[in-house]
Amino acid sequence: MSQVKVRPEDLDFSMVDLESISDKKLLSALALLRGNDPVYWSEANQCWQITKYDDVAAAFQDIRFSNVRMSSFAFRSIDESEREQKIPNLLRYVKGWIVNVDGDTHKRLRTVVSKALSKKYVDSLKPLIQSLSTELTEKAVRLHECDYARDIAYFLPATVILTLLGLPLEHLEKVREWNRAITTGLSAVFAAPETLIATDQAIAEMNSMLRVEIAKRLATPQDDFLTQLVTLSDDTSGALTVDEVLGLCHLLLTAGHETTVNSLVMGLAALVKNPDQQKLLLSGEVEPLQALQELLRYIGMSTVQPRVAGADFEFCGKRIKKGDIAFLWVLSANNDPEKFPEPGKLDFKRVNSGDVVTFGPGIHHCVGHYLARVELDIFFRTFLPKFSKIEILEDDPVLSPTLSFRGFAHLNARFTV
Repeated sequence: MSQVKVRPEDLDFSMVDLESISDKKLLSALALLRGNDPVYWSEANQCWQITKYDDVAAAFQDIRFSNVRMSSFAFRSIDESEREQKIPNLLRYVKGWIVNVDGDTHKRLRTVVSKALSKKYVDSLKPLIQSLSTELTEKAVRLHECDYARDIAYFLPATVILTLLGLPLEHLEKVREWNRAITTGLSAVFAAPETLIATDQAIAEMNSMLRVEIAKRLATPQDDFLTQLVTLSDDTSGALTVDEVLGLCHLLLTAGHETTVNSLVMGLAALVKNPDQQKLLLSGEVEPLQALQELLRYIGMSTVQPRVAGADFEFCGKRIKKGDIAFLWVLSANNDPEKFPEPGKLDFKRVNSGDVVTFGPGIHHCVGHYLARVELDIFFRTFLPKFSKIEILEDDPVLSPTLSFRGFAHLNARFTV
């Protein structure tokens, strides 16, 4: 493949500049890096940018790239001397989240969550997912025109997660508020002090609700995941601490459904734009869960995952130093034409769609990947056939100003039976 001749400094771009990470500019910048210096030290961002498919996949599998990554960098807008007073919950809990730990701690937490999200259990949720999908489809029929993101897409993943944990559905709207505050604070390219303080407050409010529910489980155990967590947290072997229970709930109530909401929203826009592929999905000619891998590759909801070098080592001919931050560009890997020819094309018959890195290969592979694809599959195959016409009423939906995961905060649409 011919390479574009550019100066090394021309490859750099700012990851805190919202204009630089807009859809079209970001894809072009990543393609330039991928073709010229796929493992690139960015002076502007003081990190490694890894962009080629083979290198990204290898880095995900390489345990020298550590997930112990929640450093003071994320909280840099607040002076270190003031953090304990202003954001005590962020300091206490986020470092212990399963996505921010490695080794035995990660293995212990992952074992617990894997049991809760096993294929057998997820399959047992299919009647609930089907019922919710039918209900939301009828809601769209009644509304005819609505903000699909706010009025339809949110409710499926959020309801499923609350049901899994055994939490009352009366918390649905509060979970939406908490989720918005937490993802804004921790996924923003740069979080202002007031944003981080709002994130901290959301975690505090979520904890208050969870502690009430935990007390109920201690008094009267129930057949739900929260009871399992509480039982483990009371184990004399110390299988889980209370903070770990709360941390797992934080993630399930935020990242556990936010990414699926984004996929439902961006996915609908993509399927409306590609009616031939929509028909193919509904026809049964392609395996649905495999086709959804291609849909997730195409929409680029999962953008980048940060890692921290746990030691000095050589990677793809570059000398990585202990403590260096590396960004593994999922969006770039999934758009690498050497791996996925015509990457800008949605193709449900793509033979290697199973190779996409959306869910992150390696020991940190997204534990909820099967649940997410089942929700998308059942919803789209229930929702789409109901309408003779679906119109997206926005020429250029606005992407959320976040880096790791992207979505449309709003998507106005018209549904005609």
